[in-house]
Amino acid sequence: MDIHKMEKREQKAKQFMLVTSILGFVVMLAAGFQAALPFSWSIFLLLVAFLFITEFFAIPVWKGATTLGFPIVFTMDLLFGLPLTLVVYGVVILCVNALQKRSVHILSFNAAQLVISFLGAKGLMLIFVPVLGRSLETLPETMFYTALFTFLFYVINHTFVDLVLLIRPQPYRFRDWKQKTTVESVGMMISIVYLGLFFLLGNQNRGEVVDIFSFFFFFSPLVALSLIGASNVKLRREKDRLLGLVNLNEDLNERIPDKKWLAGVEKNLSKLFEYDGIGIWTKEGSTWTNQLSLGIADPKKERTNLDSFEEKYRELTVAPSPIQKDEQVRNSFHPYVKTAVLCPLKVEGDTAGFILIGKTRSGRIRPEESKMMKALVNQLEVLMKGRSLIDEREHRMILQERNRIAREIHDGIAQSVAAAVMKLEVAKRQAPGKPDKAFELLHQVIPELRSSLSEIRESIYALRPFPTEEHGLVQALKEEADRVRSLEKGTQITLTIKGDVPILKPEKEKLVYTTFKESVQNALKHAGTASADIVLTSTEDEVILEVSDAGVGLVLKEALIKARKGKHFGIVNMSEEAGRNGASFQIDSEAGKGTKITLSVPADR
Repeated sequence: MDIHKMEKREQKAKQFMLVTSILGFVVMLAAGFQAALPFSWSIFLLLVAFLFITEFFAIPVWKGATTLGFPIVFTMDLLFGLPLTLVVYGVVILCVNALQKRSVHILSFNAAQLVISFLGAKGLMLIFVPVLGRSLETLPETMFYTALFTFLFYVINHTFVDLVLLIRPQPYRFRDWKQKTTVESVGMMISIVYLGLFFLLGNQNRGEVVDIFSFFFFFSPLVALSLIGASNVKLRREKDRLLGLVNLNEDLNERIPDKKWLAGVEKNLSKLFEYDGIGIWTKEGSTWTNQLSLGIADPKKERTNLDSFEEKYRELTVAPSPIQKDEQVRNSFHPYVKTAVLCPLKVEGDTAGFILIGKTRSGRIRPEESKMMKALVNQLEVLMKGRSLIDEREHRMILQERNRIAREIHDGIAQSVAAAVMKLEVAKRQAPGKPDKAFELLHQVIPELRSSLSEIRESIYALRPFPTEEHGLVQALKEEADRVRSLEKGTQITLTIKGDVPILKPEKEKLVYTTFKESVQNALKHAGTASADIVLTSTEDEVILEVSDAGVGLVLKEALIKARKGKHFGIVNMSEEAGRNGASFQIDSEAGKGTKITLSVPADR
């Protein structure tokens, strides 16, 4: 749907709401001229107060909320007549929507459509229920009248809202209609039951005087249900938000080193605040990169727009509503968006990113939503600062590794090659007169060059990406097992994978791989056996590597002493690396009975 068609449909929706509002206010104005003063001001004011409370505080129902004011409106109609009821109902809804900071066109539409719905239900009752031609003498007739009246009111009210949602360009899916209908149906059933009790108790005729206290005690449970339900909604919403914020912080902190550091954030993001579209952008140098795009967020924004936002919006800002007033903001959002929030991400005082939040409904952002948005901004700023520190550390480590390799080449390979070159030059000079000595030097140089070549290959291999980074843990283990089998003829390496092995943090996968490789090498070189059984097991809480052989076995104390004195620190390194990664490392071995190495690595959550 192009922008012109969308604007046309949006305009039609506004026109429908305007016509409904005008019609509703005309009804209220006409009713005002016909309304009679209440016979009891105390009862009247009590019902008005109760109506305001029940309409202001909605009770939770499934994934939404509904109000319980209809039984009170129905009672006011019975006691004080339809004209006064329509006026009071409209004024109360206007006040409630004003306190909830609804926009003017929504405020007037809500009041008008409820007044028209009540009047329409009353008119249909006059047409289709012949019993209204005489007084309602029996309780079943009264109950039937009440249930039908309530049903018609909710149907008409429901239809008004559906028409607006269908006319608007924003998608109104069947599941949305189903959820809305379910919520309203629960409110309707509560109203029918409560009014049924009203007539049932009134029909008992106990000779008691019906005064303000009777109405107070009868409607107090309804008001209490609204207050308790609304408090429960607020507490539940705040609990979900806090839980979502905690889970979001945990997920983000775990993913600080990852390239896709915002993966999975959407499952908790929706708990913090309502949005129809959200995009998170980061800036490196002069380049903007889209890190996250959810809902109707449009990732195809021009970099120049974000550059201009950087100068214009230096703190969390709600763009002018409707955003059509600001062409720059409007062009940066999906055409459905009516309210835009722009949140810069600051790192050390400089803009390092932007969060763009869009809503399809125009209006202000609630204070609690604004707080959660700021909390999200603060968390992302801390995360980005952490990522920058990690990048700096990695850069320093790379420089240190380069310097180390340079020293090794200079002190090792370079010296060996230089010595070989000198010997070759000597052999070249001796070749004409002393060929025997020249050949002797050549025989010395060739092994040295082969050794240097081997060192060069090892250095090149060390500079390559780690196998687990290239292929993943399971594939890296399989390829290493195949490599060992191909190099050592007659070697039997059995690798068994149990369960779905999850993706672990890079350092943990490296630990499993190096432990596997070192254990297999120890089994083949020192255990006096040509076979090893490897089992990699994945459970809910950990990944377990077991390497077993049927070799000569070892006495652990002696092996550690030997390892400390020698050049190779396989067992020591494996144990220390396991401790640094929160894993457990265990060796079970007896002389002559083989060795079993077990590594248990906690799974990432």
